[in-house]
Amino acid sequence: MKKIPLLVILLILTARLVWPGSIQMPQSALAQADDPEYTYYFPFFTKTSPPLPSTSYYMITVDPHFTYNLGCDLGERDRTTPGIQDSVAVLDFSYPVCNTDGSFGADIFFDEAAYPSQVGEAARAFAEGYYACSDSVSQLVVGVGTNNKPNSCETAEKMAAHGAAWAEMVNEINTWLLSNHMLHQVQAFGANDMEIGWNSPEMSRSWLSGYQAVAEAPIIFFGDAAGCPYEDRPYLDCGASAFPEWTSDDLWYVSWGSGVSWPLPLIYLTSGIHAQQWAYLSQYSVNQHGLRMDIKGVFTQYQACEQWEGACNGTDNTPEEAYTQLYTELNKVPATAQTLRWATDIRWLLASEISGLAGSAADPDHSTEQSTGLMPEISFLQSELSNPDLSEPAQSSLSAKLDLLLSLESLIEISRQSPAPKLGRAGAPLPHQEELVFRNGLQTSGDIAGLPYGATLNNIWQQATETGYLQVGAGAAPQDPTQGALYIQLTDLNLKAVTSRMLLAEEGSGALRIIAENGPELILHSEFEDSYTFNWETWTFSTDPQ
Repeated sequence: MKKIPLLVILLILTARLVWPGSIQMPQSALAQADDPEYTYYFPFFTKTSPPLPSTSYYMITVDPHFTYNLGCDLGERDRTTPGIQDSVAVLDFSYPVCNTDGSFGADIFFDEAAYPSQVGEAARAFAEGYYACSDSVSQLVVGVGTNNKPNSCETAEKMAAHGAAWAEMVNEINTWLLSNHMLHQVQAFGANDMEIGWNSPEMSRSWLSGYQAVAEAPIIFFGDAAGCPYEDRPYLDCGASAFPEWTSDDLWYVSWGSGVSWPLPLIYLTSGIHAQQWAYLSQYSVNQHGLRMDIKGVFTQYQACEQWEGACNGTDNTPEEAYTQLYTELNKVPATAQTLRWATDIRWLLASEISGLAGSAADPDHSTEQSTGLMPEISFLQSELSNPDLSEPAQSSLSAKLDLLLSLESLIEISRQSPAPKLGRAGAPLPHQEELVFRNGLQTSGDIAGLPYGATLNNIWQQATETGYLQVGAGAAPQDPTQGALYIQLTDLNLKAVTSRMLLAEEGSGALRIIAENGPELILHSEFEDSYTFNWETWTFSTDPQ
């Protein structure tokens, strides 16, 4: 066959870059050949920009007046930013609580649980505030969040019952939004920070099964892939030291394979390994179940790390960095190639937000051509259901997802017919302060949510002070389980602002545990029986001289 001139090839390559598409070699060039005709394909070059990131929050209040104004802040950002915005905001109310009287709730970072009705009212007010202050076309999904820590929900039955109660709460939020003609622009989904090191796959699946049994909206999975394989270490399997029984299929199921799960994974590591793990899991999905995972975006903790004063060594990706990492890894392989809908970054509330006047900087270069709402998801599911390579679990998952979204979309269309007026901040409910029961002293249970990724706690001491609610957690450092660490958090008396700090023992000290209180000093022992003291009035940490 005669050689095709190099100039012709270069011209075609140039045209391929300017006009993306499926380009074949010109017939005039191929006509010179005596051999059969061939089609030549060149690399497909695309350019993508991260979506405008949203802020998600660790919630320390269920005051609907406050959350209305917080949602209004996001609405005003979208109204003043060019183009149609499409965002997710996860409100993380901390770990699930199963009360002895059979009721359920969420910790909201203290020992006393907020009931689903209180959590639901706070999340609903956030959604209402967003609608009242936004434009008429931008979209928001509010993720009403908890996690998979067992604590008082210590059996599979209790986890399932809590999941069902959580789904009922989310259903009630959407019913209210529909009745008040706002559902076409803002919807509530469940959300769960399912982390491999926090609970077993059996317990995590149980919570999810309870949620799915009564759910009328998806659940956003914003968890990790600890221990899971990636391209450079394909021999790994998922699992952490506390729960080594996790497998890739367990993670696939809770993050995507169930009939309600939408994956929005934690992409914290600046090394890119988190992104590589999720791309590898999507390849696993292709190989074992016949289709890629439809990953919705990235979840980061950059702002929270800034609030922990440098405690996040190597786990402080920005949303833009995380998006680029995951997008790049997914699009290395045609079978997993996709765009990502969302980017969100979590942090504690700021003191400036107490008045509801804080705002986010606008990005004038944000794209105005993106698709929003549920229809792109519905189209994807309808297309993939004709895929003959689907496994039986994948076929069941996609069918359940499609039914769920079609039902929700029909309600959205009803809401769209008569949209509610935009009331702005004037529509905010009257403020009220939730009465907080705060137990002083050493706690047998409890948590400091929002800890740096990888941090572990052995126990917690608490004290209500003149300046706020103080929590001191003793455990191990985020990146080194053999190094002791203290995690100190002071929540102001208004429950609206948090000051956080991590203090480290020497390397090799072993994890710490609080064993006693002596006036303003806490006495701590390491796992090697070394003694330390912490003065909670001055926040000084030192080795016990005795």
